[in-house]
Amino acid sequence: MNSKTWTRRHILRGTGVALALPWLESLAPRTAQAQAAGVKKRYVTMYFPNGTADFWKPTGGGATWQLSAILEPFLPNKAKMMVIQNIGNYSPFGGHIEPSHGHNAASAWTGVKAAGDNNSISVDQVIANTIVANNGGKSPTPLQSIQLGLSTLDSSPDGIAAQNSRSMSWSSASTPLYKIVSPQAAFDRLVGTGTSAPTMMANSMPDPLAERRRMLKKSALDYIINDATTLQTRLSTSDKTRLGNFLSSVRDLEVRVADPSMAMGTGGNCTNTPRPTWTAAVGNTAPDYNRGTHATLMIDLTVMAIKCDITRVVSFMLDDARSDYVYNFITERNFQGGGGTSVAGTAPVGGYHGLQHAGNTNNGFATIGWWNAQRVNELATKLDAIKEGTGTVLDNTVIHMMSGMHGGNHDGQDLPIAIVGGGGGVLKQNQYINGGGKNLADLHLTIINKVFGGTLAKFGTPMGGYTHGTMITDILA
Repeated sequence: MNSKTWTRRHILRGTGVALALPWLESLAPRTAQAQAAGVKKRYVTMYFPNGTADFWKPTGGGATWQLSAILEPFLPNKAKMMVIQNIGNYSPFGGHIEPSHGHNAASAWTGVKAAGDNNSISVDQVIANTIVANNGGKSPTPLQSIQLGLSTLDSSPDGIAAQNSRSMSWSSASTPLYKIVSPQAAFDRLVGTGTSAPTMMANSMPDPLAERRRMLKKSALDYIINDATTLQTRLSTSDKTRLGNFLSSVRDLEVRVADPSMAMGTGGNCTNTPRPTWTAAVGNTAPDYNRGTHATLMIDLTVMAIKCDITRVVSFMLDDARSDYVYNFITERNFQGGGGTSVAGTAPVGGYHGLQHAGNTNNGFATIGWWNAQRVNELATKLDAIKEGTGTVLDNTVIHMMSGMHGGNHDGQDLPIAIVGGGGGVLKQNQYINGGGKNLADLHLTIINKVFGGTLAKFGTPMGGYTHGTMITDILA
């Protein structure tokens, strides 16, 4: 390769593999070298189902707030998060409680009431399109967005078309973007050709070129090593270290994805298979499957996608809108002592949906909310460990954690919402904000316009006298 063709946006290429480089100062134009590297903004939605228990709400207010017992996992990142109360999503339904899990989830990210098979473009896709528009109409990353999740059950759609409860991302009113639940398929999508889009149920088909690598017993990195070796000659000492760390992290993640213990259903027959052909899918997991391990690997894939600038928009469903998943892999905690802490117990938790209906003050329901908070904090911590410019990647990211309903009452008012990351300095941090009963759609609008440079007049479609189009300035720094 002619070395003169290298740029900071170069992609290491091989057969069926394309890896975007991390920021390398040696390849940046002189003008860019004089600027901080932290100019890329990212958006990650972290949806959790079924609402949460009453132990969610922090105490105090403003900058003097304290974390609640459910939110205590965020203690290491409290200074970089904001919790918002009193934001509702009645407007798509004309002002009433909408009891359906599916409807609440479907409208949470679109601001529109789902109608049959149709919904509307979701906030993550508006942001992805805005990033493209602000980059001269060309995506600055290999993927505009990716959709990930942990759903391994054939969950109930709760009375509406299933795509509305199993996908939070929509590129248009008629096009849901289904999540990938298999770590292997997600890895292939991120570093390979990304040949086919996932479907609602068969969402984890292996990438054909990845399967070819498996048969040849070659890593993704084996196909780009010549490209990477050529690049090394152009780099400063510090950039060589960055590139080495980047390639090592990709190799490590690939090995973990191929490990039979993480292959989500390969079983004992695949002990010696470096990259199993079978991948995770709804209703098909190994007997020793563990959702906690699954979550960590998908979070690491999210970190890789962001760190390597493969995409800047990720939607992540911790489960489908109505989760009946049984959380017996975690033990129940006691939240009854008050304050911002809980006490670990020994009994397994049980089924999510059943615990939701057991009341908003039961420890099992609260424990699952605590576990969800742990997962989001895990992502935040890993992004905060990546230096960028004078800060970290988390400083330039918006992690939007939210459920589509309040809790056991299925209400769409006073939703549990937390935002981690500063959005490039645009958003307040270390605050507990009262949203004043404003519309969720306007929270989305504020992030779209103020963080990502959008120009929308409104987001979503209100009914019954509700209006959209007011910025929620209380969240702005």
